[in-house]
Amino acid sequence: MMLDAAQQEFWSRNGYLWLRGFLPEAAIADVSSWTAEVGAWPDTPGKWMRYYERSAGGGKVLARVENYLDFHPGLDDTLRHGRIGAVLAELLGEPAAVFKDKVNMKAAGGAGFAPHQDAPAYVDFGVPYHVTVMVPVDAFTADNGCLEMARDAAQTAFLPQNPDGTLRADQVERFTWDPVLAVPGDLIVFDSFVPHRSGPNRSGGPRRVHYVTYNRRSDGDRRADYYARKRELFPQECERQPGVDYARIGAQFNLGNPFE
Repeated sequence: MMLDAAQQEFWSRNGYLWLRGFLPEAAIADVSSWTAEVGAWPDTPGKWMRYYERSAGGGKVLARVENYLDFHPGLDDTLRHGRIGAVLAELLGEPAAVFKDKVNMKAAGGAGFAPHQDAPAYVDFGVPYHVTVMVPVDAFTADNGCLEMARDAAQTAFLPQNPDGTLRADQVERFTWDPVLAVPGDLIVFDSFVPHRSGPNRSGGPRRVHYVTYNRRSDGDRRADYYARKRELFPQECERQPGVDYARIGAQFNLGNPFE
């Protein structure tokens, strides 16, 4: 057992865990180096998926890379197996399958993520329950838009939403929001129903973090289905067709995000 009784009780009450010092120093260095590699990959149709946000000056800034595990053996092994795979198996009661993978770059000046649950974005893929692992590459601070989790919010229901899928203001006000000031080597785990949010990056540097979402292996491997559908409805810029309103047809895949 990797989790003690207090951690298990916290998970049951809150729907998330902050595991400090979870990864060894060698893994921290590897993940940092590998993240820089992924961030430097070119826009390429049919492979990984790169998403941008607009800067204050009107230019575009890399905000996210998705669907990269198939193309990076080091990250794939670290984020599927070893200690991460073991703690997921404990929380899920069986081995996990990867559902989706992304690294948020959140450059200096990058926008925040509105309060939301992840579960509404996953309803079309036949999987009832998901767990996401966050692996910080840079330290989370109040200035760079750290993750904030709703306290005592474990549940298995969709909360009332705005038309864009974010949480209604009355729901946001229900909760106390706890900042997660994690550092590289920490692991944050949360399920798809717990509300979360983050603010803008007002610091002078990036706040990079991997988010990898998993499901119970017995519920099937839906990752290829997810990315085929996302590539159709909300593709990266280099795959888009002129005149298509991707903000409308792909809204399910852009829930609470600052991307175009």
